[in-house]
Amino acid sequence: MVVLTGGFGPFSATQLTGVLEAVVAQRRQRLQHAVLHDVQHRAGHYYAIVEVHSQPPHGPVTQAYYGITTATVAPQATGYHTSIGTSTLFVWQHPADPVLRGLGLAATPAQVQRHFAPHLELNALHTVIYRPMNRAVFRARFAPQRPGELGQTLFLKVLRAGEASSLYALHELLASAGVPVVEPVAIPVQDVLPLAGGHGMPLGEYIRTEGVHNRFDPEELVEILDRLPPEVLQLPHRPSWADRHQEFIHAALAAMPAHHDRLYRLGARLEHAHNRLELGPIVPTHGDLYEAHLLVDPVSGRVQHILDVDGAGPGYRVDDFACLVGHLAVLGPEDHTAWGWQAALRTFRQLSAHTNPATLAVRAAAVVISLLPTYQPDEATRHRALTYVSIAEALLELA
Repeated sequence: MVVLTGGFGPFSATQLTGVLEAVVAQRRQRLQHAVLHDVQHRAGHYYAIVEVHSQPPHGPVTQAYYGITTATVAPQATGYHTSIGTSTLFVWQHPADPVLRGLGLAATPAQVQRHFAPHLELNALHTVIYRPMNRAVFRARFAPQRPGELGQTLFLKVLRAGEASSLYALHELLASAGVPVVEPVAIPVQDVLPLAGGHGMPLGEYIRTEGVHNRFDPEELVEILDRLPPEVLQLPHRPSWADRHQEFIHAALAAMPAHHDRLYRLGARLEHAHNRLELGPIVPTHGDLYEAHLLVDPVSGRVQHILDVDGAGPGYRVDDFACLVGHLAVLGPEDHTAWGWQAALRTFRQLSAHTNPATLAVRAAAVVISLLPTYQPDEATRHRALTYVSIAEALLELA
């Protein structure tokens, strides 16, 4: 059976079971067990990864991973097209992602070693993140070359067609402007960009370890953002997380029907607040500036590297600030010290001097809404979702 408590978009567990049974039957196998590991909602479509256990007529049970989506996929893609009622569904076996052609390369140890480190010994290859039909990141660890040395770590970023070369050029542009980005170690291969491992520890981990009153100074972050070169303004404009607040409210309403009235009121408050916002001038922005993308020195708290500059482009400085404040606010909610919320308030106060405080509060609340889990299969996830709603409401009170 498919272990699926929260559902996948418009489909029930029973419907998904039928689809997966048909998929494995094409391989002359019978479905034994399946687990829905992740559900993502992007731009009105659902994506997920399913762990499938199936068995051939005369053999042991095998395990495989499948991607599944309600998005439109090219007819020639390798996979299984089907319809349930008026909705369509596409299923593919990992790593044959219909958009990320380099996924197979980055997920195959022999190919990683051959293309990116032929003179090193690959010790481990792990998936850091996989967003079906969007992007993936793998961490490759290589053995030391000499006794006493540290091994090398590469991060392999798998992107859509053409994006890897553009990102390679962007890293070079930002580095030349003094922005502390990690360095590409080679040109992209099949839309896979190899990046060096950054130095330092993620800001969230640093704050959790050192406490809310630590040596990290958001003023340094302002100075780094000021280094973003004007050429960034020529990159494509992408809506910020806060711009998409109504999309995320809609997804939350579908995931949390028992809290419809509360979410509806929150969405109305956000919409009303956005009608009177002062966003400021269009400037070069990072586009996804949250604590995991900031590596800081564990002693001094100074920024060592800024990661994941894929979303850099024209935008509002307040949205870079709001992304950081919103992500900090949801950290460690189970801790009695509420260190994430306290860190968010401290950062909010420090960054308010560089933007409109009311705008920062509203945009940060919208970012928190974007983090609401759209798949809530257990009580812990449902509790976390409600906590996020409370945090968004509290941020709006600062406006």
